[in-house]
Amino acid sequence: MCAPLAGIATYEDAARIGYSVDENVRRLIRIHWAERRVMDVMLAHLSHTPEWEVKCALALHQWYAAEHADWLRKRITEMRHPAPPLDEPPDDALDAFLEELLRSRNTIELLTGIYAVALPALRDAYSHHVHKTNPLVDHPTRRFMRFALLEVTEAIEWGTAALEKLTSDRAQTGLRAEWSDHLERYLDAARGIAGDPSISLAEGDGRRGVIIRNVEAPLPRPRASEPFQPDFAPQRDERFKGLYNFEFPPHVVYNDPAVPADERNLALLCKRTLEMDVVEVMSSFMFERSDQPWEFYHDYSRQLWDEARHAMMGTVALNDRAVDWTQIPLNVGFSLRLNLHATPEERQILLYAIEQSLMPADTGKRFEYETAVAAGDDLSEHFHDYDWADEVLHAQIGRRALKREGISRAEAIELGRAIHERTWAALDAYKFRDAQTNWWPEFVRRVLGKESAVAGRTLGPPTILAE
Repeated sequence: MCAPLAGIATYEDAARIGYSVDENVRRLIRIHWAERRVMDVMLAHLSHTPEWEVKCALALHQWYAAEHADWLRKRITEMRHPAPPLDEPPDDALDAFLEELLRSRNTIELLTGIYAVALPALRDAYSHHVHKTNPLVDHPTRRFMRFALLEVTEAIEWGTAALEKLTSDRAQTGLRAEWSDHLERYLDAARGIAGDPSISLAEGDGRRGVIIRNVEAPLPRPRASEPFQPDFAPQRDERFKGLYNFEFPPHVVYNDPAVPADERNLALLCKRTLEMDVVEVMSSFMFERSDQPWEFYHDYSRQLWDEARHAMMGTVALNDRAVDWTQIPLNVGFSLRLNLHATPEERQILLYAIEQSLMPADTGKRFEYETAVAAGDDLSEHFHDYDWADEVLHAQIGRRALKREGISRAEAIELGRAIHERTWAALDAYKFRDAQTNWWPEFVRRVLGKESAVAGRTLGPPTILAE
């Protein structure tokens, strides 16, 4: 005899009473809000967090949160019509916890709040729901929650390892414990993510256990007594040098027909690595544009993660050549000038204009892919094949967003050029922080073992095509 009920449950399990639809929706609304706000926390802090590896993780995990929130929104609207409000906090106490999380003051607090408090609480809410709801009648919910559990657990594992690296002394450990306790007390006052007063997960084998929350304990003084002021000034850790050296020859070298393919390909790998600045720009306008429809955040969340992957492609390809990519002057000019000298709307428009400029075959992503092929670099060819594919999606994302706002492609490109020129001029105020030097000829000599084809030439500033 085959397994009954398509293998999703036994008859006994399917006969037990689980959550009613009302209770199910109530819990999903709270979980959805937590995922969405955790995503906001990551976006708010990504740019000024100095550790490169943390930026990469935040880029990935904000996309996980967006995907989970999207699944939850769809499930809620399947079960109730008209749909309950999804773009406002469902519970003041839950939102108070998330507001405190947003006000993490440094990397240790940020990682503690996200990976040691918020995500474990989300994991518990998902796991408890999977165990409690009826496996037959609520199979669609259980299915996506099982996927969400995999990703939340993966994120927690990364965060746990990162915190172990960053909290190596007593002062750091104390800071971690103090902030964790602060947030846990606010979370307890909210009765957890889903509103459960006492149920949590036992450590070890994943069985349900009981933790009695002291929901009546007085809360510590809130940090959220004043409006949140985000800091979008881009930061890098101590490994990086030349952050304000805005001379970046790869912007010009990569598409110069007089330069051999191997040197142009090397320039492309440096440009890919620099794309962390695009991530920083996107995180800022996604956070600040708080009045957009959900599709805006879901679409751009995916693109933000793609741009981070592109930066990581560059680091992987350079590492494969035994190049210490942290010693390349990966300047912060792009995110600096846009985050601090352009409106959120202008940042978004310029990003779209850049994506459009990358579409022509003779100068855009196809050209970059063909450059890698001509250079005989199999890894770069592989990476640029996928980079090209990603840009097709990104152009569509940008067009959908601007169409909702009534901005045409031509208008966006024209506006983008003006924004580029104005904000490029704003960098003059920062040039005193680093020597403006052409590091490229020495870099080519060290990596390729030959003289650069542009050695001795004066290279002009990049155009809008360069970012």
